[in-house]
Amino acid sequence: MYTSTEDARSDLFLSGAVYVIGPAVIEILRSILRLDRVPGMTLVLAILTPIVTTALVPMLLMRYRNESFGQYGYGAGLPPNFGIGLLLASPIIVAAFLGATLAGDPLAGIGVGEIIRTGAAPSSLFGLLIRLLSWLGLGFLAVYATVKARDAFRSDFRTVRDETIGLGKILAAVAAVAVSLALLLLPQELGGSPGLSLMPLLLLPVGVAGSVVLLLRTLRGPSATSRAIMLTPVVLLAVGQIAFSFDITGLALSVWRAAMYAAVGLIIGALQESRRSALAGLGLTLAIAVLSPL
Repeated sequence: MYTSTEDARSDLFLSGAVYVIGPAVIEILRSILRLDRVPGMTLVLAILTPIVTTALVPMLLMRYRNESFGQYGYGAGLPPNFGIGLLLASPIIVAAFLGATLAGDPLAGIGVGEIIRTGAAPSSLFGLLIRLLSWLGLGFLAVYATVKARDAFRSDFRTVRDETIGLGKILAAVAAVAVSLALLLLPQELGGSPGLSLMPLLLLPVGVAGSVVLLLRTLRGPSATSRAIMLTPVVLLAVGQIAFSFDITGLALSVWRAAMYAAVGLIIGALQESRRSALAGLGLTLAIAVLSPL
């Protein structure tokens, strides 16, 4: 599969723009058109928004370019690659469970937690559906962006391992700064026992870092990539989570969340570049949606 540099960049930027500003545009349209007054429209928009802002545009562009799903690695090595994705999600899941347990509620924030807590109430099932659509859509977008970046950007080639380590260190530093600010600002707002309340905030980055370390252990072969290719899913997933605010606490939490999502983008990009299979990223995002609070 080859797309000209100009076409690849336009496809990539269009997909990224829809992901970043799409939710705000949908919210503005809902307010102007007063769609909340239409019966059932709130539920319909809740389902459509994660699809429209992540997977829809790449799928339409793939159809326009006559590209198949196989060209993006779907269907390549289903059992092993999908299992690798599930394995890489395990440190995040363990850290999330430990953090929630230390905070006093083992099911807090975990994807299936509300379903277990409420006995599969319709609202909890709907919430899990939205999580699944959001994360699977993000995974699809990250895979699409990584593949498109191969044609969109030309730069010096390096190994996937070197780029993963280099970008991982940067993300670790950003997360450390965000956590430090949260430690200074959040205890007074949380009240009670701040040490326990902050445990999920502290442990989840450790779990994400564990997934990156595990990824490095599973990389196979001297796979060639470039910094531009690896940066694309990292920046894309991070920018979509940043919410600018004059509230320093909210901004710190926003940066923390962006760093977590960026690390997931890094993992998906590395998997795509090393295995040429999107199924590992699919397994990763599925596990995150169901068993973590991200």
